[in-house]
Amino acid sequence: MEAVKSAKDRFKKYPLLIAQCEETAKQYALCVLEKKTLRKNDCEAEFARFKACVVKAAANIDYKVFTDAARHITEGDTPFKRHTYRYTPLLAFLLIPNVYVHKDFGKIFFSLVDIVVAVLIRRILTRQKWNDKVVTISVFLWLYNPLTIVISTRGNADSLAVLPVILTLDFLQRDQFFLAGLIHGFSVHFRLYPIIFSLAMFLSINKYNRFIPNLNQFKFVNGCAFSLLVLIGFNYKLYGYQFLYESFLYHLIRRDAKHNFSVYFYMSYLSSGIEPNLLKKVLTLLPQIMLLLSLSYKYSDKSNLPFALFTQAMVIVMYNSVMTSQYFFWFLSLLPLCLPNIKMSNCRSISLICAWILSQGIWLFFAYLLEFQGINTFLFIWISGLLFFTTNVKILMDLIRCYKAS
Repeated sequence: MEAVKSAKDRFKKYPLLIAQCEETAKQYALCVLEKKTLRKNDCEAEFARFKACVVKAAANIDYKVFTDAARHITEGDTPFKRHTYRYTPLLAFLLIPNVYVHKDFGKIFFSLVDIVVAVLIRRILTRQKWNDKVVTISVFLWLYNPLTIVISTRGNADSLAVLPVILTLDFLQRDQFFLAGLIHGFSVHFRLYPIIFSLAMFLSINKYNRFIPNLNQFKFVNGCAFSLLVLIGFNYKLYGYQFLYESFLYHLIRRDAKHNFSVYFYMSYLSSGIEPNLLKKVLTLLPQIMLLLSLSYKYSDKSNLPFALFTQAMVIVMYNSVMTSQYFFWFLSLLPLCLPNIKMSNCRSISLICAWILSQGIWLFFAYLLEFQGINTFLFIWISGLLFFTTNVKILMDLIRCYKAS
């Protein structure tokens, strides 16, 4: 059963978390053992320190997974020996300096990637002849976004997924179609979600005929296919079927019953012990597929391509069966490229930002009650998830209305 498997997955993390909090756990245990009778607030300070340590360790669990996978490679083993490592082996290879140089190498590396992304954003907008003030504001929107800073310095590799997407856009604007295809293939290999951008990118290369491919489109497709096949073939030769399953297939069949921002979370939670239903899967995928196809066609002009990718990224995050804060990276990284074309009043912009933050805050409040106070708030988490979904729909609608093509 899926619920049992999820529980086992969580239990496997506990020894790792406790090991990192050995000292605070010891202090808390000694405090409890020294008391002949325990009152409500006894050992509260010791427990608070232990709890804070566990929460901090849990927040950095992804980075620990990356580092352990890199260590397995240095020992001549497979990175997938590390439980819950479900990424391309290339990520583990990139983080081998975590083992040999310094444990925080990856965090510094991810932060430097954020700066490279900012440079690319500036280059793309400058090429579009926007003035320096507009370009600088757009770059700052990415570089000084609190989410950008926290995600990278915490040790999540999402900036590495964003970089090839922005780089593909840069090459497409410079008419380097084969190189754009190579980078896009790498992007899809590194993280599956950029595959949704493929149609919009393909259509943007040929503005005269939507149905008969031209030579440049063939260059793009060939570049993409070449890099994908080489990367998949290389990793398959090294790690076999386990690589295919953990890096790709797992994400296609994944069911997550743990609470998250998704509107489908409560349905997944209630049906966690039931066999997957094909009709339910089709019905949940159909809305986003229709939206992705229509957005690909509507904004497929070369000058509108960044907005096409932004709206598609927002749709795939909104309608995904699993949604966490890290997924916001997917569309927030593309927003600076669209900002100069969005003609919206300051008042309206601030209102939408406040609504987005507030709706998240409501969800987080009920999630806090569940996780830290032990109160059953699953229904309220789902309702606040619906509110957050509605807020995102409203924001996307307003952005589309206020978008003015170049």
